Amino acid sequence: MDGVTSTTLLYKVLIDLGFKAVAYIPHRQDEGYGLHSEVIERAAKAGVGVVITVDCGVTAVSEVELAKTLNIDVIITDHHEPQDALPKAHAIINPKVENSGYPFRNLAGVGVAFKLAQALLARIGSREARSHMEIQLLDLVALGTIADLVPLIGENRILVHHGLLQMEKTNHPGLSALLKECGLKDKSLKAGQIGFMVAPRINAAGRMDSARTGLELLLAEDPERAAELACQLTRENQSRQETEKEILAEAIAMLEGKPLPRVIVLSADHWHHGVIGIVASRLVERYYRPVFLIAEEGEEAKGSARGIPGYPVLEQLSTQAYLLTKYGGHKQAAGFALFSKDIDDLRKGLNEQALLYDETLFQEVLRIDCQVTLDKVSGDLLTQLEKMAPFGFGNPGPLLACSGIPVHSVTAVGKDQTHLKFRFGSQGEQEGIAFRWGERLNELKGQPELDAAFALDWNTFRGQEAVQLIIKDIQKEAKWQNSPAGGDSHRAYREFAAAVEESDIQWIDWRELPRASWPLPTNEQIWVWDNTVSKPTLRLGNTIAGENETINQSLGIMLGLPLTEEDFKEGVEKLRELGIVRIALAGFQTHPEEKVHRRCCYISREELIGYYRDLQVKSRQGNPFSWELISDTADRAKEALKIFEELGLILCLGGIDEIQLEWIPAKKRLDLDSSLRYRFARGCIEKALKFQQRLLASTL
Repeated sequence: MDGVTSTTLLYKVLIDLGFKAVAYIPHRQDEGYGLHSEVIERAAKAGVGVVITVDCGVTAVSEVELAKTLNIDVIITDHHEPQDALPKAHAIINPKVENSGYPFRNLAGVGVAFKLAQALLARIGSREARSHMEIQLLDLVALGTIADLVPLIGENRILVHHGLLQMEKTNHPGLSALLKECGLKDKSLKAGQIGFMVAPRINAAGRMDSARTGLELLLAEDPERAAELACQLTRENQSRQETEKEILAEAIAMLEGKPLPRVIVLSADHWHHGVIGIVASRLVERYYRPVFLIAEEGEEAKGSARGIPGYPVLEQLSTQAYLLTKYGGHKQAAGFALFSKDIDDLRKGLNEQALLYDETLFQEVLRIDCQVTLDKVSGDLLTQLEKMAPFGFGNPGPLLACSGIPVHSVTAVGKDQTHLKFRFGSQGEQEGIAFRWGERLNELKGQPELDAAFALDWNTFRGQEAVQLIIKDIQKEAKWQNSPAGGDSHRAYREFAAAVEESDIQWIDWRELPRASWPLPTNEQIWVWDNTVSKPTLRLGNTIAGENETINQSLGIMLGLPLTEEDFKEGVEKLRELGIVRIALAGFQTHPEEKVHRRCCYISREELIGYYRDLQVKSRQGNPFSWELISDTADRAKEALKIFEELGLILCLGGIDEIQLEWIPAKKRLDLDSSLRYRFARGCIEKALKFQQRLLASTL
């Protein structure tokens, strides 16, 4: 889905700017994901000079190397986690690449493609065309961002907010036809509606066969053809739902009656690879366990994984990399491939690795935002809550709770009686719905009162608008737990820990102790977030437990003064994912200025002047000219070139180790602050230094 919207967006922009472009999406079942050598070879035979990847490519090292030998430039736009070796592409646009310089890491693939589109429109298009077209693309950005389940925070939240407004008046006939097919045409749109009604229809084509039908729909210009394709996608979505239901029933049968493992790993030789990711999500909802589902295809197998908060799916897959032929993805979702014979070893390895986590990680906890009484649930309350929208993954809507709600009636509803409908209040005046809870009917029927946790939404059935409770949990007697309150003694540290939703950390102060004096425990496995290396890294410290002693997983060390607040937050998050509740701060020393500069990708004015003079001398010998990057200073030199390009001093014509440049003489006195990259890096330096001083001065 992310790839379909990204492809649509870039294709429309390239065509409108006068380029000759071809949109290509690999067949999921025949070709799988990503950039493939066969596609590059076909492109070379067709005379293609540039390949732009969307939502993939950051791990395609050999494929990009092949493209270079065939005289094809590759531009990668991706948002997946990079591996140690990056492809030597003409350009890599990915906010997760180290020192990318982009302040927001969580863009969806379509968000990254949109950044490239903005740059193309700024460089080539007129100001009027740029502004007009950027706005018209935002509905595609919102659609892909919602569907890909990236966190709806920061820039994503802004893109989705404005994208939904644009979607209500979309000028894309295909998207308009799909909204009509879903009954959403000419209505105020919410992220949840797009995620549950619109996106699955486009996804269904790719999951069951080829995503090209979805691409054709979004590119369609003829309203009649668009309506036909929208109907076709609805039929394919219904087929997908039936297949999904069959696999889900089989998976549940495999698990019932047996002890539930920490990590669920299931496989079968007749499962459809295209839908196992959705089934994995359903199993996560049901059992609150990380789920790895695998479709066996003879000797080979393909899998999809879904996680729970605190369990980094991709990181855990990497611990079993020796069993995998391919893998990639995100913190909460991933895809992988392996040989069928290795499935049992994968199951064993993932569950052994899961023992490193505290068992409480696998117990679902609902975070209640506010307890209310039933009489407070009203249209006015919902209208106020909606002002905080859009809500979605990573930014859930407010969760309310109410104790002792009078139950007037409860009935099973839906095609297969899979949902529960409640009437609350003495007269049944308040309605509630619990999706996929039909099996609990006998348990809840006849109860005079219940405790419930719920979200609120509008029910517009038959044109009547009323407030509806969307039940998230309902029990005969719930024990609501309030979040622990933070005290002033740990205030500075709790502020940072709050960023990862952890306010119960016990901080230990070893900052001024020599290493030999650290009171290390004798029965704990110690993990270290090491800030003393060039890039902060999580590593295992030591195990001092005796052979028959139980190893507790409760101590972590923050080694070295974190260079930035982001490094600190990431370290706390990594340690908490391991179930660690006590963190020792150790080995804090003020960093040399140069080290802080490098971490923040900052190049001083003096350094830039030096680079400027070198480039100016080169340009006098010939323009355009080549500039060889020296390995020791290559990263800083590239950063300088990016700043000069933003200032309009140079034009980068390509190259990797030796870059081709064109010098553009300055027509007026330059202001370094007009470079966004320079301003951002300087701001990072100032923020980092203030943060370091706070850490050094705070009292525990």
